[in-house]
Amino acid sequence: MRKIAFAAAIAAATTAGIAQADTSVEVPLNGTLAKECAISAYLNGPFDALDMKSTEKQGAESVTVNCNYGGSASVTFASANAGKMVSDNSEVPYQLIVSGSGSPFANGVSLATAQTWNGWPTVANNDQSRSLSVKLDSAATVAGDYSDNITVSVAAN
Repeated sequence: MRKIAFAAAIAAATTAGIAQADTSVEVPLNGTLAKECAISAYLNGPFDALDMKSTEKQGAESVTVNCNYGGSASVTFASANAGKMVSDNSEVPYQLIVSGSGSPFANGVSLATAQTWNGWPTVANNDQSRSLSVKLDSAATVAGDYSDNITVSVAAN
């Protein structure tokens, strides 16, 4: 008799479980796309023929930032020669000019140390370009081939 009662109890529990079974279930999906920016430069030649006797604004190159979000990015400009055009033992300091609305470098900035523009505007997945120019602080007085390299990097804010 015990076996019959036990089997009936199991059958009742199983039937009750089937009757109350869920007919749907939620499967959550989550993912994250980190903020990212890419940087490129359009270098069409004016910076490779600077007039070392002129203290006027020169050059018309550009830098473009493209981020996957809207807001702003940080763009850093760093000079290999601490903001100087160098030829052997001769140096000519210069100012980097970055055009664009709100540019803190619109009037020129020394690259004696790396300089960062923390508010470079970004529009999601759209290029945001700014023109680059330089202005020598003084004319070169010693003959030579002068050069510097500026490294431009971008970081998402």
